[in-house]
Amino acid sequence: MRPREIYQRAYALMDEPVTEGDCGLLCGRHCCRETDSAGERMGIYLLPQEYEIMLRGSAAEPGLKRTLHTGQHYDLPPGIDGLWFVYCGDSGGCLRALRPIQCRTYPFEPHYAAGVLSLVVLQEQIHGCPLLDRPQSWRPEFIKGVFEGWRLLMQLPQVKQLVAYDSRLRRQEEIRMEVRL
Repeated sequence: MRPREIYQRAYALMDEPVTEGDCGLLCGRHCCRETDSAGERMGIYLLPQEYEIMLRGSAAEPGLKRTLHTGQHYDLPPGIDGLWFVYCGDSGGCLRALRPIQCRTYPFEPHYAAGVLSLVVLQEQIHGCPLLDRPQSWRPEFIKGVFEGWRLLMQLPQVKQLVAYDSRLRRQEEIRMEVRL
């Protein structure tokens, strides 16, 4: 399967809502703003090739601001020269239908250790999203879609390399919850 097909399928699998209703209402759309209440820039890293494959030239691009972070100034795994850091530059927020992978899978992050893929929720979060205190409200379809989407994305060598790198840096005490399917 080609990278474009993998990303398209992953986006579709990861399009399930985490809870019933709009989870953005729980946290005041914290992740969809340009800055937080202290004026700090809000943003997220895209996966390798995600911008080029899914967002460049899309309807999301006009409201999306981006900066390429390279290994010269940021801690990136060997072989990954740069990652796009994106944030919403539009006061109305980003387009939900074209949100990046990392936004689709929150509060989960992929974890890859000893050849096993799992999903983890970290203890420390940038903000105190109410979702973190309500895991019983997380829809099983959301969890399954996130897991299956990450399983597909791990077929891309640079994505697998990035996930494995981040997983090696993560300490067990940083993990609040781990899910394996």
